[in-house]
Amino acid sequence: MATLQKKPLVLIMAGGKGERFWPRSRSGHPKQLQRVYSDRTLLQETIARARLITDANRIFVGCNEELKRATLKTHRELKPAQFIVEPQGRNTAPIIALAALHFEKKFPGATHVVLSADHYIAPPEGFRRTMEQALQTAEAGWLVTLGVRPSRPETGYGYIHSGPSLEDLPAHRIESFVEKPDIDRARQYLNGGKHFWNSGIFIWKGSAILEQFAQYAPEILEPIQNSFQSATRLTAAFAHLPSQPVDIAILEKSKRIAMTPAEFIWDDVGAWTSLERIRDPDESGNVLVSSGRKPSAVVAHHSKRNILATDRPLVALLGVEDLVVVEEPDVLFIASRKELDRIKELLAKMREKAPLQKYLK
Repeated sequence: MATLQKKPLVLIMAGGKGERFWPRSRSGHPKQLQRVYSDRTLLQETIARARLITDANRIFVGCNEELKRATLKTHRELKPAQFIVEPQGRNTAPIIALAALHFEKKFPGATHVVLSADHYIAPPEGFRRTMEQALQTAEAGWLVTLGVRPSRPETGYGYIHSGPSLEDLPAHRIESFVEKPDIDRARQYLNGGKHFWNSGIFIWKGSAILEQFAQYAPEILEPIQNSFQSATRLTAAFAHLPSQPVDIAILEKSKRIAMTPAEFIWDDVGAWTSLERIRDPDESGNVLVSSGRKPSAVVAHHSKRNILATDRPLVALLGVEDLVVVEEPDVLFIASRKELDRIKELLAKMREKAPLQKYLK
């Protein structure tokens, strides 16, 4: 427990639109503010996870001003001072740099943990144990990312090629980061034992990450550093920043990057189909989730591999397969699983028609 005696600061990145979870996720109230797989919102799940390693007042949420207002209305456990507000979304590197500058000014010398608001992680104890190890490595000056041992040949995630263990530290060097592979390479990674999913969970000292930004991404750090104490100047600076993930801006270039293997189950809750990996399906592969506290029930006959998100007391299926059905008070969304990746095309068509735009907000 030595690594947890100095409580880290936690940044929860919660600025995404979550379009692949439409219609439950809308621009003004996206998926991180919704109950997706439990009776808590994705953000509340992440806050509860962060409380395993730090105090409530050391948890901060990164998002824009509009989402800050929406979050404060529905998440009363948060205070206005617990937000790092980005003027506009520019991927993960700018918000991480902005948070690091704020944290170093207010809490110099602290260790930072970066979480995403749309992850599923279980069990909690495995997360806490993994974070203890990662914090130990970060306090020794390394930039740490958590690697998840793959459970399937996933082509939608980035991978980490792990190297030898660090001396006297519970982590590995990183040989390389690998972009989303094709199915054949994903199978090789699954069987080879040297490749891990890149979880997007990061741990580092504030001074260490700012040094790396100064070395590898001054075009991001310097404009923010010169303006982050003025909302007007920061807005002007953000408009010209490159939109880059921190992986590309910093981690793939750094000589001080390490990986701690995760001792937990992890999933990126990116689309409706991810729920079948989080919730137990019935014997025919049907999955039912409810956003309320009263569980719904499903009766299925000659029906397979359907994903249902509704608060109806009962859903009855007869002779249907591979459907995604999402019911909201104002929208009923029905999709074929094989066409679900085209949901953004559907939303783009709706944006073209003024009467339909209200269903996107």
